[in-house]
Parts: sequence; structure tokens; C-alpha cells
Amino acid sequence: MRDRPPSAPETSPAPGTRRRVVRLFTPYRAAICAVVVLIAAYSALNAAVPLLTREVFDRALFGPGGPDLPLLALIAGLAAAVACAVGVVDLGQTWLSARVAQRVVHGLRTEMFGRLQRMPLSFFATERGGEIQSRLAGDTAQIEYAVKDTLPGMLSGVTGSVVAAGAMAALSPALAGVALVLAPLVLLVASRSGRALENLSAVSQRARAELSSIVAERLSLGGVTLARVHGRRDDEAARFAAESERLARLGVRAGMVAQWVMSVGHVFFVLTPYLVFVAAGLTDGITPGTLAAFTVLQARLYQPLWQILHVVTEFRSALGAFERVFDYLDLRPEPEPEPEPEPEPEPEPGPGPRRSPASGPGALAVRGAGFRYPGAAEEDRPALYGVSLGIPAASATLVVGPSGSGKTTLGHLIAGLHPPTEGSVAIDGEEIRAPLPGRICIATQDPFLLQGSVADNLRYAAPGATMDDLVRVCRITRIHERITALPDGYDSLVGERGALLSGGERQRVALARALLADTPVLVLDEATSALDPLTESEVVEAVLAERAGRTTVMITHRFGVLESFDTVVALDGGRVVEHGTRLDLLGDRRGLYSRMVRAQTGA
Repeated sequence: MRDRPPSAPETSPAPGTRRRVVRLFTPYRAAICAVVVLIAAYSALNAAVPLLTREVFDRALFGPGGPDLPLLALIAGLAAAVACAVGVVDLGQTWLSARVAQRVVHGLRTEMFGRLQRMPLSFFATERGGEIQSRLAGDTAQIEYAVKDTLPGMLSGVTGSVVAAGAMAALSPALAGVALVLAPLVLLVASRSGRALENLSAVSQRARAELSSIVAERLSLGGVTLARVHGRRDDEAARFAAESERLARLGVRAGMVAQWVMSVGHVFFVLTPYLVFVAAGLTDGITPGTLAAFTVLQARLYQPLWQILHVVTEFRSALGAFERVFDYLDLRPEPEPEPEPEPEPEPEPGPGPRRSPASGPGALAVRGAGFRYPGAAEEDRPALYGVSLGIPAASATLVVGPSGSGKTTLGHLIAGLHPPTEGSVAIDGEEIRAPLPGRICIATQDPFLLQGSVADNLRYAAPGATMDDLVRVCRITRIHERITALPDGYDSLVGERGALLSGGERQRVALARALLADTPVLVLDEATSALDPLTESEVVEAVLAERAGRTTVMITHRFGVLESFDTVVALDGGRVVEHGTRLDLLGDRRGLYSRMVRAQTGA
């Protein structure tokens, strides 16, 4: 499995990227055909205006007998009707084109977000948050900017040029030949500049991603606190300024390339009419009206060509963004868990704790499980290896061991956050290789609270929970009184990542949220480490009483005062070294658990 995409290329994207971009528009063939028809009508109506101009010059103003005012009024009326029709047609094709473009970009955004949500935790441990934000927001914004102009720009440019060339040939084949001979020069100029812009765009996207990563990491609450504690604010500002300067230089280079194209185009547009005037002087039978109409049509020929080249340049600049997005879409996500069968209808519950419909026995079996973190060297010891143990349903199991012994890794395997690299972990005979919502829940040492209210964070686990449900679980975790003391009670905001609460308060809110999920298996991974020993003991005892008949696995460093556990599992060096009842393990004074208890309690 490839957990991390390669860095953005500094050269042109692969040809396959272009093919994939074209395939994005395939589901919208009918709408694109309608856009083609509307753009063809738009181009044909626009071509009629120069022909009306010829009639004004040759017949209405300077015809035999002097100005013909009725004819001039008729032509003016036709021109007004054509202008109105052009506006209506252009409005229709703009709406259709924008709709197609937005649906394409919306599909990319939602597919990428869904794919990222299914990636293993190891991906997010190695990929920078700013890089993810840059691809999901920045790259898709550049794609949106390019795509919304690509379809109508290409179609109107091609159609407009073809119609203008046909009308010019009808007016004067000789002058049309002169004008068309000059057209390839436009293509040559923009083609060379387009390649340069494409390469610059790929490098600029990487620079923007780096800048986004710096902002996301260094301007987070933790990043700002770290910089202030160690006096590194000036260093961080200097690093940001250096990266911003690099991006600015790339922007200047891209701007100069684009302006070079525009400058050459300006010279081209100024000179070419005079070349046509010279050719008209050498050609017999060119009337003033024909020359005026031809001059207008010449602009209608070159302007669409220039529009095509501008669109192609923008599109090529966006190819780097497309490739970065496709790179995420090609990631291999975690396998989806098999859907659970519909539960049989249950009788109305009697008095007692509220239980969810997904309640089940919750027996856990770990068979020869091992895990090696991605990127670990081959000579390094795995985080876990050869772990085998059974955890009966409705039991309370304590997992202990020194730091680095593999306790958290075992908890993550049970919760399905990491699939084992060898062996298996199963619940009620079903192998666990991905999270199983409704069956297994985990509360961690560093809980994540969303920006919102206390109630919002609690209901994330059970959107339909009533206020009585919230109060019940918060009383169990001894946090209800603290919440009611807040200015808005359960509607009080918790701040960024829960910054307005203390560490212990955040842990108890998160633990209450896990209880609200009411799953058959609950894993507590140092979930009460920020509490004092007395409060921790009270909370754990209340949680175990609430979860009577459910499976609870608690991972902790502090266990001297925790007595209400059926079994104890002691890990050391990534392996199970002791497994038994608390009293049995205490009886072995040379055992790991007994020695750790004596070290903590002094008894």
C-alpha cells in the first residue's frame, strides 16, 4: 500500500493526466452537445454583424443616390435584434458551461475527501496537514478556475474562428489567404509560452503547499505555544517569509511569461490589419464596405484564436493541480468493513441502563498478532509481535506495561485503527481490519474535540441523544458539574481542539462521548491520564459499573488504585509477558505487574 503520494513533479505532467481530465467530462456529453449548438449559434450571429456593416457602407450610406435612411433604419433594427439574440444565446451557454464545470470540480472535491477519509492512520501520521489542505482546497480552486473557462473558451474559440474564416473567404478569398497565413504565428508563440507556464505551475503548486503546511502547523494553538515557549517566533516568521518570497519569485516569472505572450499578441493585432490593407491595395474590386467588414472579421478570427491559446495556457497551468489531485485519488484506502446484518427486533427494554441496538457479546481474540509501523527500518523491533490472548465478553481487562511496550498499538489493533501486519484480531469470530462503528469504540489520551459546543461534541457519537442522555454519561465521568458551571452550560463552546477546557476536562468529555456510543467493546487508551488518582479511580469505577455486561479494555500507566478488573495483561518489548487475574499476578513478586504496582504504591 502506498501511504504517501510522491512530491509534485517539476516537469510537465504525464500524458495520461490529460486523458483522465477528458474522461471527467464524459458523463456530461448531452450538456456539452447543447453548449456546442449554442456556441455555434453565437458565432453565426456574431458573423452576421460585419456583413450588416458592409451593407451600411456600400448601400445605406455610400450607395448610388446617397444615403438610404429607411434601409439604414432597417439594418440598425436587424443589428439590434442580432445583439439581443447574441446576449440570450451567450447567457444560455454560460449557464450550461458553468454547470458542467462546477459538477466536474464538485465530483473531484467530494471523491478526494471521501478517499482521504478512508485512508489508514499511517497516512495522516506521515502526510502534512497543510499538504492535504492545499490539494483539497488550493488545487481544486485552480482546477475550478481553469475548467470553468476551458469548455466554453475552446468551443467558442474554434467555432468563432471557423465561422470568421468562412465569412472572410466569402468576402475576398485573396485577403482571407493573407490573414490565414499569419494565424500559425499566433499558435507558435502561445505554444512555447504554454510549456513554460506549465512547468512553472507545477513548481508553484509545491511552493503553495509548503506555505499552507507552515500556516496550518505553525499557526495552530500548539505551534504558536511551542514557538513562544522556546523563543522561536522570529525564526518562524523568517521561514514563512523565505517561502513566501520563493512563491513571489515564481509568480513574477509566470507573470512575465504571460505578459510576453500578451505583448507579442498586441504587436500582432496592431500590425496585421495594415498588412491586409496593403494586400487590399494590390487587389482589384475591394469596396470600402468589404474592407470594413473584412477588418472586423479579421479581429473575429484572431481574437478567438488568442482566446483558445489563453485557455490552453490556463489549462496547461492547471495540469499540475490535476495531477496532484489524481495522485490522491489513486491512493489505496482501507478496506470497507462488511455491512452488518439487520438486527432482529428486540422486546421493549425494562428498567436499567440504555443500550444501543448494536449491542453484542464482544468477545475478543488476538492470535499471533504483530505490527510494524510504516517506515520502520527492517532491523528495528516491531511494535508488537506474537501477541496471543483471549478477552472474554462482558469482561474488564487492564493492559499495563512500561513505555514503549506496545500497549497503545494493541489498543489500536483492537479498535481497528491499524490492521495487524501479521496474525489477526477478531471480535466474536469476525476479523477486525478496520474500525467497526457501533461495535467498538476507543477513547484516547489526547482526545480531539471539534470546534463547537459541549453538546455538539457529545452528540457526534449519537446524533439522536437527548439531553437526559448527555447528562447521564457526563455524571458518570464526573464532568456534569463543571459543564453546568460554564456560561452556557452544555451549549458552551469548547474552542479550537477544546482549548477552553483543561486537559482533564477534555478527557472526561471525550470519555462521556465514548460512553454515549454504547458499543459492546470500549477501549480506553490512557483516557484518564490527566486526572488525579482519586478522581481517576472514581471515574473508572463508575464507567465499569455503567458498562456491566460489556467488554472494556483499559490501557494505563497508573493502576495501583484500580481494582475492579477481571484480568490483567502485562506487555513488555512488544510481547505479552503476563496474563491473569490481578491477585494471581500480584502473588508473583518477581513479575512485571507486581514490580510496577510496588513502584507506584510503595507497598
